[in-house]
Amino acid sequence: MFKNYFKTAWRNLMKNKAFSFINIAGLSIGMAACLLILQYVSFELSYDQFNKNAADIYRVVNDRYQEGKLIQHGTITYSAVGKAMQDDYPEVNHSRVEPNGPVIISYNNKKIGEQNGLGVDNSFLSMFSYRIISGDKNNPLKDPYTMILTKDLAKKIFGVKDNQVQNVVGKAVIVEADSTPYKITAVCDNVPENSHLYFDFLYSYTTVYTGPNSYKEADYDFTQSDFWHYVQLRHGTDY
Repeated sequence: MFKNYFKTAWRNLMKNKAFSFINIAGLSIGMAACLLILQYVSFELSYDQFNKNAADIYRVVNDRYQEGKLIQHGTITYSAVGKAMQDDYPEVNHSRVEPNGPVIISYNNKKIGEQNGLGVDNSFLSMFSYRIISGDKNNPLKDPYTMILTKDLAKKIFGVKDNQVQNVVGKAVIVEADSTPYKITAVCDNVPENSHLYFDFLYSYTTVYTGPNSYKEADYDFTQSDFWHYVQLRHGTDY
């Protein structure tokens, strides 16, 4: 029976070749477009979901009002915000972020440009799931002038292979014209494409407000708004 149905359908297709071609082509294009849209939507919805704490992490935004009207909405805010929230609410863990880039990273006579860095508190690594593959996995950014490289940047600077990235831990690089070298304490996996935070390296946030080029307002200040803030609520907390 199915054989007869197939023969009948085939004959109809052959009788109306142009009409059949238009229908089949339209159906094929429609199905392909639908699959591409589904793939795009699926990727967009997957943003930051690789983080095991994704459901409990929030980004602090800064809304400014003038005469009752919203005049500015952004993510740049004050260095003291996260700590103040943590002091007032024990359910809160926070991490400050200072974006830095694109910059030039130097090692001996080798220079790698267009690299993006984030100055972060050590708590950043427990909040977000950027996997350390070599080096200190507990407190890699505890001290000033310490740095974590992504695997790709470690390979670019030092010319190592995937199974040799552990050899770069303990070495030091220069960022831009900073006279103080940054010690590499760890190497992490490359940042997933579905992460809204992108970086080639992380450096200790304490570097921003200590040392010869210190920016004191980066520690605790409500006047200079140059920073990003993320807070993680204790699981089960009603935000």
